[in-house]
Amino acid sequence: MDLNIVNIGAFAVLIIVYITVRKLLKRFADFTENIGNSVYHEEEIKTLEAKIIVLEEKINNKP
Repeated sequence: MDLNIVNIGAFAVLIIVYITVRKLLKRFADFTENIGNSVYHEEEIKTLEAKIIVLEEKINNKP
């Protein structure tokens, strides 16, 4: 009878560990996704677009 209780307890612990690992991996995936979509990239794109406009104006204003 004691063996069944130990097996049930071990199974419950495995389920808890599985759920915990899944939640941690989901949080990690969300975190890395947010890094990829950060504001830094938007600011860099705006800066590069401004540089492109300046260079186009320089090309068009050549005598």
